[in-house]
Amino acid sequence: MDSITCAAEVMNGLHFTVGRGAVKVLTIWISAAGIAATALMSALAGLFTPWFLVGSLIVGAATIFAALWYPSRYADVFRGSFDGEAVRATIGVIRRQEIFVPIKALRTFELCSDPVQRTFKCRTVILRFAGGAVYLPLLPEGQAFQLAKDMEKYED
Repeated sequence: MDSITCAAEVMNGLHFTVGRGAVKVLTIWISAAGIAATALMSALAGLFTPWFLVGSLIVGAATIFAALWYPSRYADVFRGSFDGEAVRATIGVIRRQEIFVPIKALRTFELCSDPVQRTFKCRTVILRFAGGAVYLPLLPEGQAFQLAKDMEKYED
């Protein structure tokens, strides 16, 4: 790769966001957790008192609300970029985080995914540096691989 192409890529940078796959993965995770919590509350109602059924109803309603509201908001908020100097990202719906990791501070990075993420072609990028680690969850597969490829190019 010549220096002109490399300089143009640094100026333009790589921008990344989450996509439809992330929305589906979050919906599945929220639904599974809600179903498990509702089942537990229902089992407790059978063992102790029927009043736990009220809690079960509340947990079920909260699950439906969260599964419909949260994933799309998460996708709207998540934005990031890599310009050859640093990875910058904004993530979080309830607790917003501004992430800035200079490429010189980066020790290692890795891509990982669980079976649900692989089904919907999502990956989590983990950036490890001396002070800890930052997770960029549910990036589309292509963007995650491109980010890893670009970071490899600029690492010392």
